[in-house]
Amino acid sequence: MPEKTEAHAETILHQNLPLVEVAEPWLLDTILADTGAARSIVTRLSDRVAIVLPGQIDALLARLRKLGHTPKVLEE
Repeated sequence: MPEKTEAHAETILHQNLPLVEVAEPWLLDTILADTGAARSIVTRLSDRVAIVLPGQIDALLARLRKLGHTPKVLEE
């Protein structure tokens, strides 16, 4: 068995974690600047990815569409 290192000690795999991913960082900035959309976001992971609050996908989709976005939903 390989020796347990600090890098391997806290590896966690999350299933069914809703994310929003955008093509350009300014798009996520725009989404987070809107209070209606931002309340569905838990945290920003990078300049193009954020975690969506579980149970808020439909609300975020509706808000993004109202703002003129055309989100593509992937289910894996």
